[in-house]
Amino acid sequence: MSMSLDSVSQVTLVNPEHLTELVLTKNSVLNTRMLYKGKARYQVATVDANAARSIITDVQSGEQLAKIKRRTLHSDTVKFSHFFDGKAVKIKEWLREEKMANGHKRWNIETPAGSFSWRKDVTRSYDMERPIAWLQLPTNEKPYALVLKSGTESFIAQILAAFVILEQEIRLEEKEFFKADGIVSDERTLVGMHVDTGNFNRR
Repeated sequence: MSMSLDSVSQVTLVNPEHLTELVLTKNSVLNTRMLYKGKARYQVATVDANAARSIITDVQSGEQLAKIKRRTLHSDTVKFSHFFDGKAVKIKEWLREEKMANGHKRWNIETPAGSFSWRKDVTRSYDMERPIAWLQLPTNEKPYALVLKSGTESFIAQILAAFVILEQEIRLEEKEFFKADGIVSDERTLVGMHVDTGNFNRR
């Protein structure tokens, strides 16, 4: 009996997708280090008691990548060493908030690699989308980490800054919401993905 090649199952060898796992040394984005393969790769230094200023540094080179400044009377700002000519920009103009059709929020930025969006994901049902970065919550098998897909190197400073800003904001919101009942929320992740942001709401 003959069988055409088209009808025979074929085994295809592909390279596994490379993921970079940045393990946080604390269960917090304040005053923490991010380890890659057990060695410090990035540091987040929060330099005041009110957590109003955070500096993100490349530990290997010693270079400051971003400086986040939160202010009471003026707009919060972020300053990147290699973006926006090194000038401080308003966070609300760089990390633009948009309300999606389902009522949830997402935060959009433009990067050298295209449009990028963070969203709060309580279901972790992002398998069919295109995540390129996400918060990995700790389990018995996995550490608390920011996981990145390959191809994010050109805008890693923007990813780290957005992650620090949003994770801090979300934790503060959850603390206010749940503190009366003493509940701690751990059923959500921050998920970042390439998206077609279109004409999103500019605030």
